[in-house]
Amino acid sequence: MSARLTLSPATLDDVDYIVDITTSPSLWPFEEIIPTDKEAVKKEVAEKINSDWHKQYVIRLNDPENTPIGELSIHWYVQERDSWELGYSLFPEYRGQGYCTEAAQIALKFAFEEWKAHRVVAMCNEFNTASSRVLDRLGMVREGVFREELFWQDKWVNQYFYAILDREYRVISGK
Repeated sequence: MSARLTLSPATLDDVDYIVDITTSPSLWPFEEIIPTDKEAVKKEVAEKINSDWHKQYVIRLNDPENTPIGELSIHWYVQERDSWELGYSLFPEYRGQGYCTEAAQIALKFAFEEWKAHRVVAMCNEFNTASSRVLDRLGMVREGVFREELFWQDKWVNQYFYAILDREYRVISGK
């Protein structure tokens, strides 16, 4: 939790909310494929909510209404290597205000301090400069570029690959 927001673990009551976010093209302008089959997404989200390998959160403001402003997920990337992958989305009206960075910092704290992750990774479209800035602010290192990995807006574009190690997190967080 931060002073401004909370990551609330998603429950089955949140499934429709997460499905609506997941299937909304306006919330994923840098993604190549947005799922459209809401029933299939609903089934997948419900299964993930109760799993050990996928943590789904609703990002909420710390206001009287606990206003939901987006979602964040973190899941095993390579389990046997203690590696997790981070992903997030905010409603447009809440972007550019530091909320995404704060939410991701909370997720990194969970990953490294509670789940004993060795490494957390994240990926983003090369044109998603806002997401790149979030990952940079988190202290994640751009380790590579997956050349022309995403077919986006009728052309092949690069995807950036970021990671942060447990020892790097400890330095940044003072732990």
